Amino acid sequence: MAEHPMLPLSPPPMGIVVAGLSQARRHKRRFDAVITLEDPGCRSANQLRFNRQPAPAHLILAFEDVDDDTLGVRVATREQVAEALTFAQEHAAGSLLVHCFHGVGRSAGIALAIMADRLGAGSEAEALEHLLAIRPIATPNLVVVKHADDILERRGGLISAVSAWEASAPGLKEKREARLHLVKSSPQLYSWL
Repeated sequence: MAEHPMLPLSPPPMGIVVAGLSQARRHKRRFDAVITLEDPGCRSANQLRFNRQPAPAHLILAFEDVDDDTLGVRVATREQVAEALTFAQEHAAGSLLVHCFHGVGRSAGIALAIMADRLGAGSEAEALEHLLAIRPIATPNLVVVKHADDILERRGGLISAVSAWEASAPGLKEKREARLHLVKSSPQLYSWL
């Protein structure tokens, strides 16, 4: 999967940048805070860590990028999404890098949650527009979106915004189906509960 060609030289208006691992490694020290979302049991070759100081504040969460929480796969928990939102609130005055391996699912879901939180209730579609403006290849993880909707008390507003966008965007339904097929056809690639 190709990454978005470049990170902006400065964070966009909301101060949030979404990236894949290779971009995050190159630019991680340009940010005040970093959220790393990685696979459970991730090998060090696929990790981002800060080995020297000073370093940005860094939150690491581990869960699979699977959109279905009924399969028994270790997906995002409500507590992890809440922890990411709290971390982002604590670092709202600075720039924030949110990354996962590809910068498409997990990081997009967490970034969307943070943007929705910062914009306030009723701004779910606007938050999604902001996300897509900074990361056009994003397909936010649906488990993360569901937890964020609940935590932020959006009564389905965040879920509806993503659903409406996906219904009108060509190819997204097929991408989600392909990701689900991979989980079912290659279970050895995933961490299970």
